[in-house]
Amino acid sequence: MIPNRKIFHIGFQSIPEPVSDVWRTIVACLEKENCLPKTFSISQIAGHAEKYHSESQLKITPLEIVKLIDVRELTGFHCKTLNEDRGLGFDLYDMKENGTQSMLWLHLEEKTKAPADWTRLIEAILTQWDCIGGWQWQMLYQAWQWTSRRVGYERNYGIVPPDIKTSIQKSNDGIVPDKEVIDVSMNPGRKRDIFKGILFLPTSEMWLGPHFWQHAKCTKEEAMAADFFLEVRDTPHFLYLKSWSEPFTRPDGEQGRQQQRIWKLFFDEDCEWPPGSGGISEEPMYGPPELMP
Repeated sequence: MIPNRKIFHIGFQSIPEPVSDVWRTIVACLEKENCLPKTFSISQIAGHAEKYHSESQLKITPLEIVKLIDVRELTGFHCKTLNEDRGLGFDLYDMKENGTQSMLWLHLEEKTKAPADWTRLIEAILTQWDCIGGWQWQMLYQAWQWTSRRVGYERNYGIVPPDIKTSIQKSNDGIVPDKEVIDVSMNPGRKRDIFKGILFLPTSEMWLGPHFWQHAKCTKEEAMAADFFLEVRDTPHFLYLKSWSEPFTRPDGEQGRQQQRIWKLFFDEDCEWPPGSGGISEEPMYGPPELMP
């Protein structure tokens, strides 16, 4: 079951250095929220030079992770707690041969002791490093809107909308069966690759850094002048935009129209719900029962 919790993603134009300071910032945030685990399991592959590679994971304290990052000069990290039901993890990935950009992801479970809101951490990181941007969203809604495999959609979210476009994704090895995939390219809550490894999400809260605007179809000034944002806060490090009081949970109604406005403003793209309708339904249609009004 996908947790009904807030999660975030931060995109960097290049590897944030020193990497150990990124981890320190995460630790400080968790400490302030009284949510810091005593130990984490850290990968000895992610972010490591090849000479350190090992399939085994190290179970060490947050302070020992700081030392490990510095001693081994890590370019990223994959850290998680070992409790599956209450797991908490942070991934900082660099794109290696695909560019200097990197991204910070959060993973957590429904029962994980963690902040209910990640604003403090997002703003602390965007204040210290020039970023492309930060996005905070509701996990269940985004997972539903991103799901493109029919079997996964039906298992987790119920009926597939009848007018949705589908195609067959052929198996690469002839062993794994072909997959029926559905077209999510017009979903209001879909994701978009800004460039390799960095995503744009039409979330109700966005922190857009100085490197974002080279990828958008609008200027920062045009975004600030848009009349559908509830809050606009310009800082020396990021532009904060809030377009809904809570994370989006529906692709229809006024929430769907707000996401439609976001797509048109930033990328001159449109969206629709339900699929094939050519517009935004006034009535809630389809999706997991937990997200129905």
